[in-house]
Amino acid sequence: MQLTVASGKGGVGKSSITASLAYLLSKSRKIVALDADADTPNLEILLNVENWKEKRPFEGERVAVIDPKKCTGCGICALHCPYECIYPESGYYRVNEILCEGCNVCSIVCPHEDVISFKPTVPGYVKWGITSYGFPLVTAELLPGRPNSGKLVFEAKKRAKQFERDLLLIDAAAGIGCSVIASLNGSDYVLVVVEPTEVSLFDAERLLKIVNHFGLKAVAVINKFDVNRDFSERLESHFEEKGIKVVGKIPYDRSVVEALIRGKPVVEEYPGSPFSKALERVVQSLEELL
Repeated sequence: MQLTVASGKGGVGKSSITASLAYLLSKSRKIVALDADADTPNLEILLNVENWKEKRPFEGERVAVIDPKKCTGCGICALHCPYECIYPESGYYRVNEILCEGCNVCSIVCPHEDVISFKPTVPGYVKWGITSYGFPLVTAELLPGRPNSGKLVFEAKKRAKQFERDLLLIDAAAGIGCSVIASLNGSDYVLVVVEPTEVSLFDAERLLKIVNHFGLKAVAVINKFDVNRDFSERLESHFEEKGIKVVGKIPYDRSVVEALIRGKPVVEEYPGSPFSKALERVVQSLEELL
């Protein structure tokens, strides 16, 4: 089974909820957790991975390289570069590898042979380690300024599926980008985390369009529902009209902040807190679905 926790908007508590879900679900299932937020992975902090067993580079797209000894400095490549990543330097031209997409335009327009070549890049890494709770965590880690977060997440999922498991729990990035689509692919259920605000609802609707496009099943959790009870009721009715079950309403709880400060899942650090009790009910509903 594959359960993906996602949100259209950042900052709604998705990773905190995922960490606590992993802690609780690991007590009854053999799980593997995957941090698919390749740009800013931080699930390792909450699940306490101290030693990584493997860190494997992921080779991405190629980038252009200009040979300074053969370049005549004519600048035709820079003139035609669609990404504006070629600039002059001391009589020849250089490629900014952070901006280059390897599109091949520069080598096509260059009037000289063997001046421009291409080399593969390493936009990120796939790594895994064992959490302090005994289950593996696989992480997709994108290097700053590099593309291909979707491909990197896809590779991380392939690695996660090599572990013996009965549940793959994925913490997706916020939004609807390539890495989110890679995270959602193959999900049995998508747990959409929302908060009672207009912005969160708007972004959740965008996410649900992606979920529906791929024919996936979705359920929802309303986090911090009690900060705006009227809007939470509106959210619940809205989801029910769309056939999306709200499997939990989690109250605002100061213990979440305290647990984050300590780098622990809330349900472990504060098992009797309002957040923890609400999340236990969410797990019960998810177990029935799964």
